[in-house]
Amino acid sequence: MPLLYYLHDEWQPSSALVCGLFAGAVVRRWVEPIYASFPAFLRRPLRVFVVLAGTIFAVWGTLLTPEYGLYYMLAHWRAALAMLVFASLMGLGCAGVVYSHTRMQQEIEQRERLEEDMRLAHDIQRSLLSGEFPRIPWVDSCAFNVPSRDVGGDYYEIFDDAETGDLEFAIGDVSGKGVPAALLMSTLQSTFMGATSGTADLASVCSRINKFLVERTSPERYATFFVGHLTEDAYLAYVNAGHNPPYLLRDGEAQRLMGGGMPLGLFATAEYEVQKIRLRSGDVLLAFTDGVTEAMNPESEEFGDERLLGVAAAGHASAEALIDAVRRAVDEHTRGAPQHDDLTLLVLCLQ
Repeated sequence: MPLLYYLHDEWQPSSALVCGLFAGAVVRRWVEPIYASFPAFLRRPLRVFVVLAGTIFAVWGTLLTPEYGLYYMLAHWRAALAMLVFASLMGLGCAGVVYSHTRMQQEIEQRERLEEDMRLAHDIQRSLLSGEFPRIPWVDSCAFNVPSRDVGGDYYEIFDDAETGDLEFAIGDVSGKGVPAALLMSTLQSTFMGATSGTADLASVCSRINKFLVERTSPERYATFFVGHLTEDAYLAYVNAGHNPPYLLRDGEAQRLMGGGMPLGLFATAEYEVQKIRLRSGDVLLAFTDGVTEAMNPESEEFGDERLLGVAAAGHASAEALIDAVRRAVDEHTRGAPQHDDLTLLVLCLQ
């Protein structure tokens, strides 16, 4: 109050500014915590009322100092009224700045927490996807996944059966992107690992997964899926549940592995059929999600199946080398264009 008295003159807006700052600071520091537990629709009107009341009270106290007093106010009522109005506006403005700054800090903290959660989710999803691949003398395997966002809905799995020594593998593409797709992807993975336990019947495995997804997820959530079982004598049994048909490369020709059934999670009555094929040394199995072939460059031109097969036909020393070649080719094609879908590629090379 002495500061207000010192600054006050017949018309000097600096006192109004001090009044506004004083009122805003009082509300922010001492008054607001009192009604922090009130409903949201009450808090804003209370803020406005307290700031106005505090500002008017501060100006009124300044105008009622002994030097000026009530007579001064009556004699100069226009200046006093202007001072009150101006100080009220300044108080609301200053309080608005304070609240905006506070809200901005809260939003920044919330965004940082969200980014940290997304980083953790990314790390968890990376750990769920196979980082190491089976070392089997008769087949070389490798895979990679690049989500379009921090987390994605593509899935792959490669592992060897501890009892039989056979190779089990799968690749899937969940509908949607981001966190919802990532959650469904983890559900698909856990269901697949549980369904394959104790059975080698891939049709039964897909039926169990399909039934689980239909019962536990919404109708718009589904997954395309390709699962295979490869034995040491090169017999491949597989089910293609609505997924992009993988390519079997043999002697410079490409054959698509079709058949199997509907995508998982759409229809409870869906049935799945196992397909079988005999592989031989030198064959390459190329399974992928549509994010690879549909990767676009700045001119909206897709990478396409022909480019993918062209890279694969060039001949590579290992499955990992083929994976690296495809990744480089996709990067060269897209030239930094935004990635609109997850990229996943799985390669098996028969020795």
